[in-house]
Amino acid sequence: MIVVLAVDALEYDLVEKFQCRNLMQKFYGKTDISEFSEPRTMVLWSSFMTGMNMEQEILALGDNGMWNARIEPKRTLFSKFVNPAIIDLPGYDYETLHHEKERNLLKKFFDAQHNTEKESVRESYNRFAFDHHKKIKNDFIKTLRGSHDLVLGYFSIADVIGHLNFGNAFLMRMIYRDLDEIAGGIDSPFLVVSDHGMKPIGFFGDHSSYGFWSSGEYDLGEPKITDFKKIILDLFHEQRGA
Repeated sequence: MIVVLAVDALEYDLVEKFQCRNLMQKFYGKTDISEFSEPRTMVLWSSFMTGMNMEQEILALGDNGMWNARIEPKRTLFSKFVNPAIIDLPGYDYETLHHEKERNLLKKFFDAQHNTEKESVRESYNRFAFDHHKKIKNDFIKTLRGSHDLVLGYFSIADVIGHLNFGNAFLMRMIYRDLDEIAGGIDSPFLVVSDHGMKPIGFFGDHSSYGFWSSGEYDLGEPKITDFKKIILDLFHEQRGA
């Protein structure tokens, strides 16, 4: 079984700062996303699964339309597997209504005129994000026990919470420790892949110009996000031939 822990906005510097050994594994580094004009979540994950730069195609859908994008399975690496399980991945089986509510709460925060209203929205936003994270975590752990040849779990919590709370070191440390615990519970060899990292903008967080990867078995150097289709399929073929 191939296992991919797909974590949105996993920041290289924080993985090291918080000493997330399970996320770091034996080999880890930054991914190269310099070919993209902006580190957009939907663009990067669509490019990850297809192995090609999807920026022009996804951006052509517009800011609202892109979030409803669904890449045909035959265009993705998942089509090469017999029984893959993909959990909440943008561009594939993203839980659209949930993430739309997250974006609406984010907009409501920045539209609010008074600090008391902002803090009330932040509290609702954070609670909503953590509830979803708990669900995805449980789904991922349960799916790992199944008979799948590929399991990919997508975790958005570091990105969603980071946008409004990146300056809250206690909260971010808690998130990274939980993600590290999830990685530590995976019994099979696995890859960690992040689309981009996160940089501070005051108390808030914004997407950085590189991603994160790790492997317990292979030094991947500085791969492009579009390289992972081939990397994962090569691992699958190697596993089947073993």
